[in-house]
Amino acid sequence: MKMRMTLATACLAIGAFIGTTAAQAASYSLTSDYSSTSNPNGAWSFNFAGGPLAHQATVQNNNALAPAVPAGGYYSPGDDLNLYSPDVIKAAVNGSAAGESNADFLAGDVIIHSPNAVTPLTLTWTAPAAGTITNLAAAVWYAHSAISRSNDVSLSLANVVLTSWTVSKTEHPDRDHPGTFSGAGPYSVNAGDLLTLSFLKSASESFGSLNGARLSFDFAAAATTPIPASLPLFASALAGLGWCARRRKQQAA
Repeated sequence: MKMRMTLATACLAIGAFIGTTAAQAASYSLTSDYSSTSNPNGAWSFNFAGGPLAHQATVQNNNALAPAVPAGGYYSPGDDLNLYSPDVIKAAVNGSAAGESNADFLAGDVIIHSPNAVTPLTLTWTAPAAGTITNLAAAVWYAHSAISRSNDVSLSLANVVLTSWTVSKTEHPDRDHPGTFSGAGPYSVNAGDLLTLSFLKSASESFGSLNGARLSFDFAAAATTPIPASLPLFASALAGLGWCARRRKQQAA
């Protein structure tokens, strides 16, 4: 009986060793992951009208917002803030230095000019593998106090809308009064699933306007089950236990 229990224990140990590995975990943040050199940027992309927004290295105008564009550039269909939208910018200066107010945005905030067209701008994270999302937190606010317009913003995961907001001078009017979402999760995702912030001017508006955005979460890839290099050692040990069991049985007979 003792030998049978030992064999059973060995089998369980081998199964556990083969079947369990630590899940890979990572934290993502739209603000800290923002890159001024490429799009898509790793797991993130900024998309409009069926494709990624182009990276623009310069701003060739005297638009009041131009000082907010970092030296590395921004994302837009063109390099003239007076002519093209939408835009995605990680602000280089506070709003008071770029024709707005510090309540609109501060240096380091990600700000978005929603499209003048009826096609949404999407800020999208693509799941690199199957796994789970936890500690999902989002915040959006109106960042264009110089004018009064309205935007429709939504947060979705794998094509399911988690929440939506109307963002205007009266609804979530500044960075201190954002529309928020907080979901501990876990949310299960498959490789290629999309987590998306979508920005669109409200139907009553002729033009888009500035919004601020934050989005962060933790992601853990599903555990894998590789066959370890040490498996032959376990097999040898198990075979040895079996041989001992047979030997004792023969001696007892």
